[in-house]
Amino acid sequence: MSKLIIANFKMNGTKSSIQEWFNVFSEENSGSNKIIVALPSPFLADFTSFRISIASQNVSSYDSGAFTSQISAEMLKDCNINYSIIGHSESRKFLKETDEDIFNKYNQLIKHSIKPIICVGEPLDVRENSSFLDFIVKQLESFKDIEDELIIAYEPIWAIGSGLVPSIADINEVSKLIKEQCRNAKVLYGGSVNKENASNLLINSNIDGVLVGGASLDPKEFANIAQSC
Repeated sequence: MSKLIIANFKMNGTKSSIQEWFNVFSEENSGSNKIIVALPSPFLADFTSFRISIASQNVSSYDSGAFTSQISAEMLKDCNINYSIIGHSESRKFLKETDEDIFNKYNQLIKHSIKPIICVGEPLDVRENSSFLDFIVKQLESFKDIEDELIIAYEPIWAIGSGLVPSIADINEVSKLIKEQCRNAKVLYGGSVNKENASNLLINSNIDGVLVGGASLDPKEFANIAQSC
């Protein structure tokens, strides 16, 4: 079964380096998995001609107005963007986004026929005190009655960029929880995914794909990940 493999460039790259990335990745990747690349906002409109779906890394929760620096879902649609990450832990942390904000972003995207990629995940202290499942259920509260297919990325905050990865059993536990809360969810895993662990994650866990951060910046490594199953 085809998997969903998403690259999140975060705040990295220039137009020329991203162009080179696409050239190399296109040559290296021969897999059949669905590929999505989340680019920095200045470059979103520059790479929609490739046969790879482009995602934004965030979106405003408002239609329009006096919200300097923000990007509306309508603007994304105008740039032919079909996906958007929302609720990433870095946005929750640095932009102080709440669960309510993220649900409002979801509704903005749906209104403009853009597919949200909803991120959830717990910090280390919550994981260690064994309340992480309740924490994730709260993050999913607004989405549990939605009948449409959802894409939900489980990214434990303590695993992002740390080199630490939960066990397959832990990932399966959270994946099962998400699918119980949101019946039509595709569940991805994100957090220190690389070419060494991607195959094990994709083949042995009950997930539908991966969301890749730092390792996605190397097009050859990301191609290896994309062909892991």
